[in-house]
Amino acid sequence: MRRATLHYILDAIEGLILLLLVVSGFILWFALPEGGEAGKVVLFDRRTWVQAHQWLAVGLLAFFSTHIITHWTWISYMTKNFFQRLKKG
Repeated sequence: MRRATLHYILDAIEGLILLLLVVSGFILWFALPEGGEAGKVVLFDRRTWVQAHQWLAVGLLAFFSTHIITHWTWISYMTKNFFQRLKKG
């Protein structure tokens, strides 16, 4: 698999997880606030939404870490380049 294809797939999965994390966060914040009435919103109760939100956060962290690892050469090059330019003036 080409490196660009791998990066695209990783970015797409990260974006999807982030979107789901935001949706679950808004549901927990607005539709199922802590201390509010117990009930189901969009199929699940508050406890299930909290667990889904937490696991999505773990998944995002895993994919973000993989993203950083696969881009490490670029990150180190750009950081080195930035500080060299800063040093020159």
